[in-house]
Amino acid sequence: MFTDPFATLSLFDKVATIALYVTIGVIVAVALSLVLVKKFKADSMRKATIIVGSIVIVYTIAMLATLLGLKLDEYIMEGYVDYLTFIPIVVLVGIIVVLAIIGFVMALNNKDSLPKFGKLSAIIIGIALLALIISTLVKTYTSGAEIDVTGEVLMYLFTAILVAIIVALALVFGKKIPTTTKSIVYASVCIAMSFALSYIRFLELPQGGSITFASLLPLMIYSYMFGIRKGVIAGIIYGFLQFIQAPWFYHPIQFLLDYPIAFGAIGLTSILKEKKVLGGKAPIQFAIGALVAVTLRYLAHVISGVFVFGSADPSYGAVAWSFLYNAFTFADLAICLVAGCLLFTSKTFNKLLERV
Repeated sequence: MFTDPFATLSLFDKVATIALYVTIGVIVAVALSLVLVKKFKADSMRKATIIVGSIVIVYTIAMLATLLGLKLDEYIMEGYVDYLTFIPIVVLVGIIVVLAIIGFVMALNNKDSLPKFGKLSAIIIGIALLALIISTLVKTYTSGAEIDVTGEVLMYLFTAILVAIIVALALVFGKKIPTTTKSIVYASVCIAMSFALSYIRFLELPQGGSITFASLLPLMIYSYMFGIRKGVIAGIIYGFLQFIQAPWFYHPIQFLLDYPIAFGAIGLTSILKEKKVLGGKAPIQFAIGALVAVTLRYLAHVISGVFVFGSADPSYGAVAWSFLYNAFTFADLAICLVAGCLLFTSKTFNKLLERV
């Protein structure tokens, strides 16, 4: 007797599953189109890149808007959404997505203005983020609820230290590589591939987090190709997409830790390559860099778990539970390392790295 595999899924999960296969098809079509244009009509490559980039942007916006709308509807029906805390985050994500799209278009058409636009975008996002944190603090401290002031201070302190480590590593080990059309197109494709692969889950945990089919590998490869600084930016953008996919939000700092900070750390995968450590042995450079990146991601989730989520098991304290619970990130890493090392043994893949 035929059983409908979609019968037990929610509308969001059904659409997300379909979106996964459609996204994979779009990625394959984009890659194939660019390969064919480069082979048979190389002089039209720039025009083709702009057209393909525009299609990817439109498709991404449509997919994300649909998925976010369905997820919000699902959360509203289940009574999970607190509009006073959730909507400001959605506005912040919207601002970042719009600025990213404008930056993408500018990079394809007017690269000279991109540095100034980048600085302006950073200021706008910083102001929006600061406003979000202040408004949340005001709401929290005027609600009359009991507040653990020490815990709040420690959470901010540990978050600041973690961000400082990521920024310091990116500045010390990363090189300033010019932004090119190729780097932006590769970023779009790698982010889309990671987002698509994140729907293939071997295990999904009750308090958020999942073990996926090497979903972070495209981001790691992008960092290895284009450097730490671009890798961190791609990881931050991917973090916001992850929030849209699974919007767990209880505190602004928790939001930052579990999404942009955690996934921004993945950009540190190329930390050994840019300094040419280990004599250019790519598989070892990649493996150690990925371990460093995921360890920092792990710490971001641990800090969030300790100060926001606490322990879901009475036999564990919040600290022990958070360290244990978030160990799923290393299982995710193991899958990426196996798949990544297999890639690095491919002559075709290594030729691609050399060309890039």
